[in-house]
Amino acid sequence: MARPQWITDERIADLKDAYKLIPGIKKASHRDFRPPPTLESDFKHLLEHDVPHTNFTFELIHDWYMAQEDDYEPVFIRAQQTPIDWKSKIGNSDMSTNFKTSFDHQIFKGDIAVREDGTIYLLNWNVTLHPNNQSSQVVECNDFLTFTREHHVATNQYGFEIDDEPGVELDEKGREIIVKEIPASHSEYAGRPEYSVSESYAGVNANNLINIYVQWNCKTKDIRIDDTVEIGSYTYVIQNVYTAEVNIHKTHGCLYLQARREAGGAVNGH
Repeated sequence: MARPQWITDERIADLKDAYKLIPGIKKASHRDFRPPPTLESDFKHLLEHDVPHTNFTFELIHDWYMAQEDDYEPVFIRAQQTPIDWKSKIGNSDMSTNFKTSFDHQIFKGDIAVREDGTIYLLNWNVTLHPNNQSSQVVECNDFLTFTREHHVATNQYGFEIDDEPGVELDEKGREIIVKEIPASHSEYAGRPEYSVSESYAGVNANNLINIYVQWNCKTKDIRIDDTVEIGSYTYVIQNVYTAEVNIHKTHGCLYLQARREAGGAVNGH
């Protein structure tokens, strides 16, 4: 590329002379490097300071539904939350932030962190252990989702319908509630667009897959293909259920789901 005319040799010379830098000296110190003994405690002490827009108090929840039990004891942590400035804006990556905390309480991928202002986050990145902190990544949850399934009426040994089924909760449409109001992060699949016929007007409209991230816990582990979920003004059908982001012992992690809008599935006829 040709140099612009206004960038002259004299201007480049002035640029080089703008700061008189001390030349670097490549000389060995002949001393062994020793990590500071207060490395971990210094970071912990930093978290205790009220640093605006950086340090926050969170409630750490390993299982969203266990936290609703009467004998549950909440766990609070201090953490540093900073922007991710190395990602391009694909999907909902701009809703993710870096998350660092001390070793006071162990954190896991799939944990839910409720910030002091009420914002709910999901740890969607494997936890990395550094000399002075635990680090992960959190994504802001942008919805509370309820997953339902077609309800099959239970019968007794004589084939008669059982009116009162213990542990079964139905929604207003008569569908069985599998997971109720779980914080979730959902975004449109950033891939090849797909279209489907609409029943409410002529022509076709976009019907891309929806990506859904939820915490793997005692309830969400029961979600399966063909379950339904309402997002915005539409009903979506679960197309894929991935447990690849759950640990091998199935104790924690993120459940990744893909859903597609149900044909004519507008909520409340909209």
